[in-house]
Amino acid sequence: MIADIWGSFMRLPLWVKIWMAVWLVPVNFVSLWFWGQGAPVPGTTVALLANLGMAVNVPIMMRDRGMSNAMALPHLVLWTPLVILIALGLATPEGDPAYRLYLTILLVTNVISLGFDFKDGLSWWRGDRDIV
Repeated sequence: MIADIWGSFMRLPLWVKIWMAVWLVPVNFVSLWFWGQGAPVPGTTVALLANLGMAVNVPIMMRDRGMSNAMALPHLVLWTPLVILIALGLATPEGDPAYRLYLTILLVTNVISLGFDFKDGLSWWRGDRDIV
């Protein structure tokens, strides 16, 4: 199973592998560093939504034995409210500057991801259940 998932990941375009492994996953994991922050958005909320959006993909990859458009669905469900909360929080002047900078980076990162995820989620909804 792990070999199937790894093979599927390796069949992704190079830019997607770089996006996922070098940027998307690490930026979301960094949210754990800010767990105790309070303003402008509770760090616990950010960390839970950011990391659950990724963690729920593990059983999907295991079931599918690879990467599929179904992996967009947890992002849509968990990261859409996350980016809304961050955007609303950043509209206030509250919070530590380092945390605000991180939230800005996370917001931009996950908005970009959601752009791909809405397309992939729609493809999955329309029946594209292929494994890469």
